[in-house]
Amino acid sequence: MLTTRQTPTVQDFPTATLVLAGPWKQGQQLDPRPGVVVGPFGGPDFADEATMSVVWYFTLGTPEPGETVQAMFPHELTPIDDSLTTMHQDVFRDIACGLRRGRFAYDDGVALRAAVRQAWRERTGLTDADPAARHTMHRS
Repeated sequence: MLTTRQTPTVQDFPTATLVLAGPWKQGQQLDPRPGVVVGPFGGPDFADEATMSVVWYFTLGTPEPGETVQAMFPHELTPIDDSLTTMHQDVFRDIACGLRRGRFAYDDGVALRAAVRQAWRERTGLTDADPAARHTMHRS
């Protein structure tokens, strides 16, 4: 019996998803390395129409369009079973520091910066990782 594999879409890779993919350099695709999804190509307003996701290859340096930040097709991305909240603290620190020093085209980095700030709060215990739990906390 033949089974068909569903083709991934941009919606399968929301902002802050950790992925493994091969960035491109001078027309050659490099070996796969970790990256983080910045968002849909064209920004959040085009999330339903986008055919590519913007990925920051944080192991290659601070965010710079073309070098470390590239648009990738969803079939080129493999999700990593980890998150900004649970990843190794040194790698998370590199991402958080790199975001401050780098740049993205247009406003592409806004949602990722917000996700990193939220992950930092969760990692430091300033907020609960479970959104439902936030509604059950009461101030004294």
